[in-house]
Amino acid sequence: MTPPIREIKDIIRERFKSGGLTTDDRSRIALFIHAVKTANAMLLARVELQPLDWWAYKVLHDQYFKEIELAALLARTVRWTLNPLVYADATRLNLALWQAADIARHAAAPIGANRNFIEYLALSHALMAEIRFMPLLPVEWDLAEPFLFALHEIEDENSRQIQAQIRLLKDMEVPAVPLPERERIVEQQRAMVDRLFADLLRTLVAAA
Repeated sequence: MTPPIREIKDIIRERFKSGGLTTDDRSRIALFIHAVKTANAMLLARVELQPLDWWAYKVLHDQYFKEIELAALLARTVRWTLNPLVYADATRLNLALWQAADIARHAAAPIGANRNFIEYLALSHALMAEIRFMPLLPVEWDLAEPFLFALHEIEDENSRQIQAQIRLLKDMEVPAVPLPERERIVEQQRAMVDRLFADLLRTLVAAA
């Protein structure tokens, strides 16, 4: 039986504590985050051409450029592995992300006050809330080290963006999607992202 994500996280914490982050580990983490950030940035890029409330536009416009900046920052810090299995796993996880998150549908749908936009906001919120590596790392590690610094910057920025996402999810006027339904959509997206994150963590465990 596959262990639950809580147990997987405990295994990962112990491995990182005893053995540190290998080149394969860093590459796996960076490739996963890069896939998430670039997919989200691709969806956010469409905001520039859509009629939106000014506040919503400002939030999503800022988030678009931050996603690109942080993905590039992280990639700059990695000494990429030569292990082809890491890239094969990354390709599989990237495809799973696109399928489970229904990225193609979101990319084709217009941005506006509709259910699809609420689902996108819930997806973006889940990606920022559930994918967190810093709690898995020993607290005594030096965050000035470039890779760890970039991870910390990403998760710190995610925490700030989450607040704006929550406000949009609660306050945006979409009569067809009442607040209880929005909360259900958020929980569905969080559960889906949690499964994707668990899949990545299993690759880190299996590679030990």
